[in-house]
Amino acid sequence: PLMMAAENGHAHTVKALLDLRGNPLAMESEGWTALHFAALNGHQQCVAALLPVTSPTPAHPEAHTPVHLASYYGHVEVLEQLAGAGWPLTARDSDGNTPMHSAAAGGRVTCVQWLVQRGGDTSMQNNAGHTPLDEELVTAVEEGDEAGVRSALDRGARPEVTVPIDAGESWSLLTVAAFKGHEHLLSLLLQAGLSIEGGGTTDITPLMMAAQNGHAHTVKALLDLRGNPLAMDSRGWTALHFAAWEGHQQCVAALLPFTPPTPAHLEAHTPVHLASYRGHVEVLEQLAGAGWPLTARDSDGNTPMHFAAAKGRVTCVQWLVQRGGDTSMQNNAGHTPLDKELVTAVMEGDEAGVRSALDRGTRPEVTVPTDAGESWSLLTVAAFKGHEHLLSLLLQAGLSIEGGGTTDITPLMMAAQNGHAHTVKALLDLRGNPLAMDSRGWTALHFAALNGHQQCVAALLPVTSPTPAHPEAHTPVHLASYYGHVEVLEQLAGAGWPLTARDSDGN
Repeated sequence: PLMMAAENGHAHTVKALLDLRGNPLAMESEGWTALHFAALNGHQQCVAALLPVTSPTPAHPEAHTPVHLASYYGHVEVLEQLAGAGWPLTARDSDGNTPMHSAAAGGRVTCVQWLVQRGGDTSMQNNAGHTPLDEELVTAVEEGDEAGVRSALDRGARPEVTVPIDAGESWSLLTVAAFKGHEHLLSLLLQAGLSIEGGGTTDITPLMMAAQNGHAHTVKALLDLRGNPLAMDSRGWTALHFAAWEGHQQCVAALLPFTPPTPAHLEAHTPVHLASYRGHVEVLEQLAGAGWPLTARDSDGNTPMHFAAAKGRVTCVQWLVQRGGDTSMQNNAGHTPLDKELVTAVMEGDEAGVRSALDRGTRPEVTVPTDAGESWSLLTVAAFKGHEHLLSLLLQAGLSIEGGGTTDITPLMMAAQNGHAHTVKALLDLRGNPLAMDSRGWTALHFAALNGHQQCVAALLPVTSPTPAHPEAHTPVHLASYYGHVEVLEQLAGAGWPLTARDSDGN
């Protein structure tokens, strides 16, 4: 209640709550006290009431101090109050920002001047290496404030500073301007010495950023300024790829005259693949009109039709077929586009999609390659994902309850491993073999015990004998013991599994 009253400037209520022993040092999740809320909103009477009962040393060291907040929002009078009560004017928050950084970032010139007059150091850097003036420049670029950018540069802000982003990368200010669509800042930043190709640690150029976000005017401006449309990121994507992925037709139109239809990075997906995957038929029209091949293969042998089918983009598939696309072309895994559609539908648990693909002649016996170099049947995939509603449908299509592909892990083992108890029960009802073993002698019960999946263990115990057929294997008791699953040990012991069995090493 005290924070609420302070936030809304109810000074009499603040005083009444203090008289009633409301705690002025109570903090919310970010470490803010009632004084923070009063400072944030410039409520001087509330600040005056709270200062005598709020120590100038915050208990939450990573939070912004009230001085940071008053600085950011331009409340000089509150700064006077806080300074008079002993609050430090150079404290740092968890990002290394001082109140002067906060004031500069908020464009509060009067606050910056006030802090400088009281000994504030304009050269202090935060964790990103920014001085307060740099922070002012960054904010002006982000907001598209040309006058603010000019002012900061004229006063010595460094245009070469980079901006950290959530992905752990950093962007140049030109990249930021392109990302935001502030084409009016581009020439100014280039004149300040920045590169048209960006900077920082990202391999995404300003042109790619503008294309990704659909800023067609910025794309055209960057091309006029000789931004390189053929520059590629680590995936081999150019600016045209980004525009095609997002379906930004105006950006695609601007980039097509400068991007030849033969990519230099032959293993990358072409823009046609990306537009197909995302369902952008209009972009496909543009690319085809510019000579981009509609049957190019990526490094996995997928054509654009494979991509369209995988995501259920029926309109794109039809469009590609009308232009000579071959529905029988196989990728490196031996999948046709229709197979790819079926695989995706199984992975996503899309029963209607599975039925549709099967009804149109998809081969249910196709297998899915895994990162480990194995291949799984579609029934194994469904079990792994916990899609028990697909099991009967796939069995009716001719698949084996024991799986297939090159792995010796059965669908029942997959379901047990991943804790899909309903899928385990469904597979048992469909006569999946609980005694089947992999090369180590493990049954589905072993996988359930290994991962502590008690419901799966409970379903498997009645159909799994406590005497393992593979004498050298670890028993489920060994696995539950090693991984610390006491509850599973209780279940196994209750079902008669021996607690002193030895493996091949005598353990």
